[in-house]
Amino acid sequence: MNLDELYVLVDTRQKIIIDKIQKLPENWKNIAGLSGLTDEQLSDFKWAGYEHYGWIKLNSPSLNDYHSSSENLELNKNTFKKLVSNFKKEKILDGIEYQGIKFTADEKTRYSLFIKKLSNLDTVNYKSFNKYYTLTKEQIIEICDMIEERIQDCFDWEMKIYQQIESCKKITDFLNIKL
Repeated sequence: MNLDELYVLVDTRQKIIIDKIQKLPENWKNIAGLSGLTDEQLSDFKWAGYEHYGWIKLNSPSLNDYHSSSENLELNKNTFKKLVSNFKKEKILDGIEYQGIKFTADEKTRYSLFIKKLSNLDTVNYKSFNKYYTLTKEQIIEICDMIEERIQDCFDWEMKIYQQIESCKKITDFLNIKL
């Protein structure tokens, strides 16, 4: 998760944040290719006929000049939480590695391994990333435990981040969150 890629839409005249944090859109209004513009060009669209509008990078020092309503702060807290949750899902799907074998931690893998763990078979053939492996019951148990530990670690990480987000008093406080 990279906070350097996040921006907010601002009203440059009222010095207020008017939208949620997000990746810079490719197009805005009738302006195409925002990612090709400099931060200076993005920060004020007078040049494009949109006086009083601009996109400010979340980690820009100039964002300290802007404030947000309590409603906008809550919107941004929820938006940030959603970004964190999406990142957590990616971390879970990265899975685990066991004895040189990569296993995803998606629901399908978890349930199929859990069923094999409950079976009375001493060994099972299991396919992971288009390759078959013969695994013992003990190995299946270890893999299941590792996957569950990975998932719990990801949820614990997410909870800590949520707590930090809730304590933020302004959007620029997001930059102090320890990801």
